[in-house]
Amino acid sequence: MNMNQHDETRKILELIRENKRIDNNLDKKLILEQDLGVQEEKELDPAEYAEEEKKFRDTISPRVTFNKFKLYPKAQNVEFSGEFTDTRIAWYYSLDDTRGVYITADMLQLTDDTLKQIQKLVGYYQTWSDEWANRIAEEYQNEVRSQENEEAGPESIDSPAMEGFEEEEFQTPEENV
Repeated sequence: MNMNQHDETRKILELIRENKRIDNNLDKKLILEQDLGVQEEKELDPAEYAEEEKKFRDTISPRVTFNKFKLYPKAQNVEFSGEFTDTRIAWYYSLDDTRGVYITADMLQLTDDTLKQIQKLVGYYQTWSDEWANRIAEEYQNEVRSQENEEAGPESIDSPAMEGFEEEEFQTPEENV
């Protein structure tokens, strides 16, 4: 019986080795973020970012380090996160389908001060999310539309958007003379 197990093990090892040889010979295609439809990320202007940090520090706590502030105009999402240096509470804001406030902390002592800090964090999210939902819908959507229009090129005279215009209205200056 030992011989049989030994033979089975050898066969399995040979199959594994053979698969490795086949895999090494094939051209592998890497999956890129673009292939998965991941939305383009946009950085916030440094002056606006400094203003966001200042508002947050003034409203909640000056003892905070910020991780990121990312805009995703096409997805209508904004992400903002950081960590309080005194309580070690990490926080995360988002406007997408995970909408809300998320916190992470190890062995957090629930004192009146930490509870107030968490309440401020949740209260600030309400104001922040309303402001950024409007901004991403208005300001950044206009930028996305402008970029899409540039990529699409000029309208054709036959396109539905150009209905009602006569071809004569599009004459060159030499034709008008």
